[in-house]
Formats: sequence, structure tokens, C-alpha cells
Amino acid sequence: MNDQNNDNKRTSIKDSSIFQFFIKESKTKKERFIKFAIVSIGGLGLTLGIVALMGVILDATPLSDILFSIPFFKWTFDIEKIILQQFVAIIIVMVYNYILNKLWTFKEQETRTDFNTTIQFFKFALVGASGTVVNLALVYIFATLLSTPDLLASAIGFIVSVITNYILNEIWTFNPKYGKEIKESEITE
Repeated sequence: MNDQNNDNKRTSIKDSSIFQFFIKESKTKKERFIKFAIVSIGGLGLTLGIVALMGVILDATPLSDILFSIPFFKWTFDIEKIILQQFVAIIIVMVYNYILNKLWTFKEQETRTDFNTTIQFFKFALVGASGTVVNLALVYIFATLLSTPDLLASAIGFIVSVITNYILNEIWTFNPKYGKEIKESEITE
């Protein structure tokens, strides 16, 4: 009976869309995921550096209390410093990641397909925004509710959002079917 249950579990894991996406995809997509992960690790380092630097700067700023208690009519919104730090870091890292992913990770699509850069960046930003929501929610849960150290909470949020961002960018942002195909005679390598 246990063997049959284990076989069913193995089958369901192998049939899952995540398994299919990461394991059964072409060598090119696996290489792109590795490049995306490398860019993301660089982004993680940049994110953590920005969060730490902003923490030092904001702690040294005498007006920091005013920045984090914003009166709005009869209510006051208290903004945790870590959330502001993380938000600023995400915006900076989003631009960094877009440029590196466009020029390196998805270079093959870029040489064979003419993408409207404005639309493509908008798509990348929307994907990044969805990752940001996940990231900020996880940072809030871990840092505020579970009292996890800020940098660890930031890292957890970032890593979880990287996986979803890669899948969405592969499917939507850098997918050649959403660009204009470049003729062989126009390709410069």
C-alpha cells in the first residue's frame, strides 16, 4: 500500500507544471534560468547592500520618525523602516535586473526578435511588481510578525520572488512571439 502511495506521489510531482518547466525544458531554457539566477544573486547582493546602507542612513537622520508616521486625515499610517528600505532597493534592482537580463540572459531572443523596449520594460516591471508584492508580504511576515532579522527576511522574500519572476519573464516578457521577428539578413552578431 505504501509503495502505491509513493508511486502516486512521484507521478504527481513529475506531472506538476513546475517540474515540467524546470526539468523537461530545453537545454537553452535551463541555461537561461542559470543566467537569470546569477543576475538575481547579483540583485540580491545589491538589495541587501541597499537595505543595509539605507538602514544606517535612516538611523542617522533626525527626521526619520517623521518619515515613518504619516498622518492621513484622522488616521496615522506607520510605515516600518524595513518596508521603505526594501521598496527602494526593489526599484533600483528592477532596473539593474532588466538591463542585465535583456543584454545577457535573454540575448538570443533579443538578437532574433525586435521588441519594443518600452513595452518590454513595462511587462518586466509588471512581473517585478507582482514579485514585489510577494517579496514585501514575506518581508513583513518574517521581519515584523516573526521577528526574523531584517536582512534574512529580505533574502527570503527576494529568493521566493525570483522563481516566479523567471517563469513569468520567460513566458511573457522575453517571449519571441510577442516581438517582431528579425530577418536573417538583418541579424548582426
